[in-house]
Amino acid sequence: MDALDELRDRISGLDERILRLFEERMEAAASVAETKALSRAPVFDGDRERKVVERGRARVPEALGQSAESLLRALMRLSRERQYETLMPIDFLWDLGRRIQAAPAAPPAAARVVVQGSRGAYTAQAAAALYADAEIVHAATWDAACLQVVSADADLAVLPLENTTAGTVNDVYDLLLKHGLHIVRSATSSIRHCLAGPSGARPEDVRTVVSHPQALSQCAGAIRRNGWATRVSDNTAFAAAEVAAAKDPSLAAISSREAAAVHGLAVLIPDVSDTDCNQTRFVVVSRTLTIAPDADRVGLVLKTPHTSGSLSGVLEVLADRGLNLAKILSRPVPERPWEYRFYLDFQSPPRDPRAMLALYQLDQELPFLRFLGWYSEVALP
Repeated sequence: MDALDELRDRISGLDERILRLFEERMEAAASVAETKALSRAPVFDGDRERKVVERGRARVPEALGQSAESLLRALMRLSRERQYETLMPIDFLWDLGRRIQAAPAAPPAAARVVVQGSRGAYTAQAAAALYADAEIVHAATWDAACLQVVSADADLAVLPLENTTAGTVNDVYDLLLKHGLHIVRSATSSIRHCLAGPSGARPEDVRTVVSHPQALSQCAGAIRRNGWATRVSDNTAFAAAEVAAAKDPSLAAISSREAAAVHGLAVLIPDVSDTDCNQTRFVVVSRTLTIAPDADRVGLVLKTPHTSGSLSGVLEVLADRGLNLAKILSRPVPERPWEYRFYLDFQSPPRDPRAMLALYQLDQELPFLRFLGWYSEVALP
């Protein structure tokens, strides 16, 4: 152990020297930022960083080359972060920062809230729980709901974003980007699917079930065990209406109890969900950005350069600021085959300096960044 202690002491001494040099490097980085502030030169200089890496790899044995590159890239990333700390307080041209600082805390008026589907749909139930005094109006599709908000025919839209069983509702993310809408609130609700059929039908009569694809996915086990054929509907409440109109005992809907009651259906099986913990997260979207005092989650859409390590670099920026990643999802860019956008959420109190610095850096360095919102989450009964 004496030999090991000696080696550890030696490493500790080397660490002390490295830290002193690191402090000097950060001081130099701050001075570089002050110089760049005068010329408006970008902090990130890809050509220079590439040369630094090449020079560094050439100065160490080949076996240490990749490790030396990782060390230098980390040092340069931390140096850039130090520069952004110097520049952000004096960058009055940063548009996203100005919009975040100017965003009102009060949510937009909620006199008219639009949802996809009809009475009894889970989204309609969530909207009614969130906005008890609002008029709840209905649209045939998620896109139509978003368009009502864009055109000011509705103040807000409530949309399903993800489910604990079936995963993310990818189309909703794409619509937020397409229509330039902001998330202002999020709510999680337990989902209990029943099997509903015409009056007098029995569970053993059912041969085909109809519902939204997400609901069918959430009940896949029950569907498989019972040997039911499936048919797709645009909404669980639409499915209930379809079954009511058909009056066919072999056709049943997977829907909420409320939708079954609205359309005069009998509940044949009270719960056909595959899990007792089936939950859906809904988002409230608006034309305008608002940031409530209890906001705790930031949503982003971003595109990284098509280079090695670009996504890990984004995640390291968040980690360096002590920000917890809540979600990340990749989606293809339709107009550019085999390229992807990333939908990313991280947790932070509103306008937290660490989050603002991370946003500032990502906004400066990424080819595409879209800020979806800084919002709060609630659990519905």
